[in-house]
Amino acid sequence: SAPLPTPVFSTHNRALSAPLAPPPLGPAPGSLQLPSIGSAAHEQGRCKPCSFFHTKGCDIGPTCSFCHLCGADERKHRRKEKVEQRQGQRDARKAKAAGAVY
Repeated sequence: SAPLPTPVFSTHNRALSAPLAPPPLGPAPGSLQLPSIGSAAHEQGRCKPCSFFHTKGCDIGPTCSFCHLCGADERKHRRKEKVEQRQGQRDARKAKAAGAVY
């Protein structure tokens, strides 16, 4: 069979003559595996939940920097954990200060 013809690009538009970027290594933003850019760190637990995704819906969509994979109560759950952790640290400091002799 004959070789395929080489596409001809206009020389006045450099964007068309530039080589194409390779395909992404992971899932594309907007896919089921990566519904938003902020969902990329979900598996490592380093994402920040989107406040709007489960309520009124996220207007930003796939380019949102917050996670769309987290559950509806994840933000509240993380806030509660953070408050409990701070309370524990505060209690430990108070106990240490109460036991210190000057």
